[in-house]
Amino acid sequence: MKIGIVTLPLHANYGGVLQAYALQTILKRMGYQVEHIQPKVIYPKLHPTWKMPLVWTKRAFRKFLGGESPLPIFMHPKKWVRKNADKFIRENINCYFVGESNWDKKITKNYDAVVFGSDQVWRPQYAIPIEKYFGDFLGDSQIKRISYSASFGTEINEFTEEQIRKCGELLSKFSAVSVREKSGVEKCKTLFGVESKWLIDPTMLLSKEDYSNLYKKTSIPRFQGEIGVYILDRNANIEQKLEQLSRKIGKTLFTMNSKYENLNAPIVERFQPPVEQWLRAFDDAEYIITDSFHACVFSILFNKPFVCIGNKSRGNARFDSLLGLFGLEFRLVEELSDIEEKILIPIDWDRVNKILKEKRKEANEFIVNALK
Repeated sequence: MKIGIVTLPLHANYGGVLQAYALQTILKRMGYQVEHIQPKVIYPKLHPTWKMPLVWTKRAFRKFLGGESPLPIFMHPKKWVRKNADKFIRENINCYFVGESNWDKKITKNYDAVVFGSDQVWRPQYAIPIEKYFGDFLGDSQIKRISYSASFGTEINEFTEEQIRKCGELLSKFSAVSVREKSGVEKCKTLFGVESKWLIDPTMLLSKEDYSNLYKKTSIPRFQGEIGVYILDRNANIEQKLEQLSRKIGKTLFTMNSKYENLNAPIVERFQPPVEQWLRAFDDAEYIITDSFHACVFSILFNKPFVCIGNKSRGNARFDSLLGLFGLEFRLVEELSDIEEKILIPIDWDRVNKILKEKRKEANEFIVNALK
């Protein structure tokens, strides 16, 4: 059986890339042919064609005569900031790139089943158009449709009445439906009249060793410091609190990411380090402080004490569901002043790992039964 996976467009977001890698890996280990169906990446023109020789000349001047700027002379800046992620995707994830006008024709001909997920593929403000992520491009074909750990991202209903109607009709054609958040089960039922199963994020289907092996194949050096910091929405207040914490407990901070997500930051500060380097950080750190869902996931996988700073704009339902599953709700803080107290509370990793083992078994059984 040949399976196509539909998730959000892959870029330099570590969690998005690794959930895609994990789901593909699990399906391949089950003996299936697997590809991620991805839109072709098109970078917008920054300048008219006639102006580019002047742009390249200026870049060359800055690079060689103006202080050795790291920006490439000919590469598109947006392509440059994500080149490490693109390299990881190219080497580790099978992708089938399709132009927007060819989704229906290419996919119905190439695949026996399509799996939708994971990540926030059912969140209208991220998944555009939302109907695509419920399989509207499959039309009336008999291709098997499954969702694995699809996420709405938030408890709030962000669907319009028309989207509810269309997506409900599309979801009724699925042979198996699973969601990533507990609240998603209720959403499927109340919005679309469909029963679903609550399953773990695909990144949790792989072991710590699976991820460690990825960075051990590289020459990435060990991080210097004890507290790994992965903050997507940085601000001066957070930086100040972290420095205070570092001095108080006598542990050195190190940063795990660039300002890639901050579109207002200078382009040189948005250059994203390799995926493998991010994974190594979890191995090297004694503690993790983050506002990212997937950084919480990897802290659990690597058994590292962590604190998650609430991030309502990005969707708190994901954190509530994940932490509640493992009895780790106390790791979520709304007030920065609580970080010091929470990070030093020990975690019963034997209990957490036992739950994880049970949830992996449950997820694997769902996938096997769904694809029979």
